[in-house]
Amino acid sequence: MNDYRLQLPDEDAWWAAADACGWVKYEYEPQTVEMGQEPAEPVVKRKWLDTNGKDFDVIGTIYKPTGNVIQQGDMQTQEMAAIAGHHVNVRLHYSELPESLRQYVVIPNNPVRGWAGGWYEGM
Repeated sequence: MNDYRLQLPDEDAWWAAADACGWVKYEYEPQTVEMGQEPAEPVVKRKWLDTNGKDFDVIGTIYKPTGNVIQQGDMQTQEMAAIAGHHVNVRLHYSELPESLRQYVVIPNNPVRGWAGGWYEGM
């Protein structure tokens, strides 16, 4: 079992990278084609991540406190700032991370989320 924390530029980059690895499955809208006409481009009805042998924790944007306090009426709250990128935890049960995704691996000092039961750092 190998676990990886990924930080991609944005959500579109994540879906494109996952699709390139064969991890995205699609369901298409049914189409009718008239005799003598070319079929239209398929229309995606929905897409999802294939979890056969893998698990995904798609986090998205992570927010961390800036150290500043915001006063809201009688209440004080921590000011939060977004960490750049789209964050995803990946657990591969039987394989290694594809080479195309290795550039996005990050090893944070204080991870925001992990897997229940522990973390098995992928190499």
